[in-house]
Amino acid sequence: MAYDPTLPANNSPIVSQELRDQFNGLKALIDAQQAEVDQKTSQDDVVQLINDRAAHSCSELAGWGITVSDPPTAAEVQQMADQLGLLISSLVRSQ
Repeated sequence: MAYDPTLPANNSPIVSQELRDQFNGLKALIDAQQAEVDQKTSQDDVVQLINDRAAHSCSELAGWGITVSDPPTAAEVQQMADQLGLLISSLVRSQ
């Protein structure tokens, strides 16, 4: 059984098979990542794999410095939405 992050449900009774399946699913995920690391031939390949899977830098978003009026204008809201879009795209991990 694959790992299901929704199990066990809140306040549900403990069911050993459900927990065993969850642990086995997590182990399968860890083993798959280890197999991917084992296929890499050098430390540089492993470092590249880690960098590819890590969140990207968001330094270009530092201090976007907008002033929002009360109530905000459509242009101010659009500027915030654009900055949020940049943040999200910066944080997206490679798969």
